[in-house]
Amino acid sequence: MKIKTIQCCLASLLIAPLMAASAADCTLQAEDYTTAFDTTAGNTGNVHRNDNVDIEATSDVGGGFNVAWTANGEWLAHNNVTFPTSGAYTIAYRVAAPAAGGQISADLNGGSIPLGTTLVPATGGWQNWTTVQRTINVNAGTYNLGTFVSSAGFNLNWIRIAGASCGTPAPGGWTLVWADEFNGTALDSAKWNIEVNGNGGGNNELQYYTARPENIRVSGGELVIEARKEAYMGKQYTSGRITTQNKASWQYGRMEARMKIPTGKGTWPAFWMLGNSISTIGWPASGEIDIMEHVNAEAFTHGTIHWSDQNNAYANYGGPSGSQDFSQYHVYAVEWDASAIRWYVDGNKFHEVNIAGGVNGTSEFHAPYFLLFNLAVGGNWPGSPDASTVFPNRMQVDYVRVYRR
Repeated sequence: MKIKTIQCCLASLLIAPLMAASAADCTLQAEDYTTAFDTTAGNTGNVHRNDNVDIEATSDVGGGFNVAWTANGEWLAHNNVTFPTSGAYTIAYRVAAPAAGGQISADLNGGSIPLGTTLVPATGGWQNWTTVQRTINVNAGTYNLGTFVSSAGFNLNWIRIAGASCGTPAPGGWTLVWADEFNGTALDSAKWNIEVNGNGGGNNELQYYTARPENIRVSGGELVIEARKEAYMGKQYTSGRITTQNKASWQYGRMEARMKIPTGKGTWPAFWMLGNSISTIGWPASGEIDIMEHVNAEAFTHGTIHWSDQNNAYANYGGPSGSQDFSQYHVYAVEWDASAIRWYVDGNKFHEVNIAGGVNGTSEFHAPYFLLFNLAVGGNWPGSPDASTVFPNRMQVDYVRVYRR
């Protein structure tokens, strides 16, 4: 884990209790690095990612995962950390170590700006967690943060910088108006509804959607929607579906989410939108914007709209993305205005539809829409799972954001 070896003076060390994250904090889950280096091949913990960094499930507050079994010279890089003003910031590390002697060096932009060194104390065990923190001085700007293991012997759960923000910066010309970073310990009921039903979603899906934590939870800085193979309420599978219906909706904007999605026969994760009018005029007259859908083991995702055209007939228009590595997180987005809807994966546009003036009966797409996330099992499109499908499988959402011009 590192950006570059740092030679710097030892800074003072503070031992602190678990800190509550505020809306102004940047919390970086250690295991959700942008790039990294590990001295040994393979993920010893065999969870969360399929590269060489060792990751295991954590017993720390909030659950999730931690980077484990650190070795000298390993490093992590987390991109796009924004410091809004020049001055002093507090950087904190959530660590566990059976013995003292661990040491973390920090830097910005590939080692070009050293931030000093923090000692890791003995905490009593590999899963006995404490927070260490120190003050750093940074000029205003957006940077890539490097975390370098100067001296090994500890686990790392998260990094938190008070007063900074993190993640993909707002695209040029856009202003953030709504978001959920999923940094708490429960789904925010002021933002989300949890649907509970087994009606098949109108697609003969096989799951029962529940509000149980087994199927929907916020853990480790992300939303987890988990599909399970189990008998429940007359169905053989359970999963989760959430919406912002009657709580938040938008006409036009950029809607994006960073997530990792499951694959396998009969899996159908989706990040999408429905028109508010669905409760009065129904579907497809309400319109539907599918920001991201994936089925089975396809190498790509889909972006699609559904509507009732000028002849009151059902219509749809969609297109596939390029190939993706689904062992990694990706940012899925639409940019929607009065002229067009455009689809992106990781900033690369792959599909566009003209809706100017309601052409081809697309007037549905000039009205407010709400957001949905769900992980369906089976249905008309993917078909049923088979013996190769791994359960439980999970849709993991790092954040969802809405921008307006």
